[in-house]
Amino acid sequence: MRIDIVNGSVVTGDGKSLLENTSVITQDTLIADVPPVPYVPYNAPADRVINANGGYIIPGIINIHAHGVTFGPFFPYAWEKMPQERVLSNLNNHLLQGTTTILSTDGFTLPSEVDAVNKIHPVNVKECTDHTPMSVKAAELIAGEGLSEWHRSYTAEEAVSAGAVALGEVGSPGTAYGTAEKGRKIGRFVPAQHALALDQAVINGNDADISRALAEAGLEKMTIAEARKLVEETSIIPVAACCDAIRESARYVEKLGVPVLAHAEPGMKEAILEVAKKIGPKLIALHVNHGFTMDESLKLAHGLKNAGGIVEIVTADPFGARQLKKSPEITFTLLKEGLADVITTDFIGGYHDPILLVLQKAVEEVILTVPQAISLATSAPAKIVPGVAPNRGLIQAGKVADLCVVDGNDISKVRYVIIGGRIVVEDGRIVVGTG
Repeated sequence: MRIDIVNGSVVTGDGKSLLENTSVITQDTLIADVPPVPYVPYNAPADRVINANGGYIIPGIINIHAHGVTFGPFFPYAWEKMPQERVLSNLNNHLLQGTTTILSTDGFTLPSEVDAVNKIHPVNVKECTDHTPMSVKAAELIAGEGLSEWHRSYTAEEAVSAGAVALGEVGSPGTAYGTAEKGRKIGRFVPAQHALALDQAVINGNDADISRALAEAGLEKMTIAEARKLVEETSIIPVAACCDAIRESARYVEKLGVPVLAHAEPGMKEAILEVAKKIGPKLIALHVNHGFTMDESLKLAHGLKNAGGIVEIVTADPFGARQLKKSPEITFTLLKEGLADVITTDFIGGYHDPILLVLQKAVEEVILTVPQAISLATSAPAKIVPGVAPNRGLIQAGKVADLCVVDGNDISKVRYVIIGGRIVVEDGRIVVGTG
């Protein structure tokens, strides 16, 4: 099948090139040509002509950090798997936001659980592995109810041999500030900001602050001793176990030749920097813009750069739900300082902002140019995790035809998505079967 995309400008994904009045021709699964003309002459052989209406033609988004997109254990601490309908809904959201390849960082999935979703959804889903002794131990300490004996006995070596492209997400001690874990232990919902305040009060060791945090969370009946025990079980002990898993990952990276995506938060920065000094760019520190103060985030990012590591930022939710991140200030500062290497969504309680929305806001603030913005979500992730999107992430003849057509005034408005030369989103609507 041949598709001609005309009347647009091509953002190649290399971080610099914006080719105005340029078309893209796809043939079957590949990009056949990128002719420097606004309209392809004599295009009778084309099966379909897409009018970009002055918009941008960009590579498909490659998201190397997402959860809830396979039929295996959910999260790196192995909650029970999500229902099939929810997994497909998550993937549909990513697809409508321009994502064509996604890396599941729910590291305890098995190949069959990834293959199953790839058979019924057009997004290319790739897998990570957490099948190492310390990661299994940490998962069972935090949750682990989604692990069957097969999940426990499977090895990272087997996973990589079967197609896993990275270790990860290694070292996640639970949900943000142990929010869900706290709620499960006490039998009631605890908002993230209250979980954080309680953690900080217990770690600081001030009884008055603990009492105040309990009152603000509506937990006045809990004793100081019970609060300390709760924080120890949901935050302190899991963090220690996850630091061990991060340190263990260095040996597996060197052995298996794949990178590691390591959970970053204040309690883990020493372990992350230690591993980054050993393996350099094969250490990808996740969400350096989330869970830290501005000073902490900048200090960790500079430390990672000095060690040769990779700084990932996540979209979080400052333009949408605003439950976990009220402001994009840290995100924008890391972008402005040139410290962010790649942008992803993570899960963010299920309410992540779209990647292209955050990049559009950064363009509006004159923090990034459009080519710089697009590269952070296309060629950059393809390079950082070499196996995730082979021959993708750039618009060049011979590359796989994973493409998006977006609005010329707002790159977050996705009109068309093409995966492997097949139109899967048209006029902002999914047009292929998804399960």
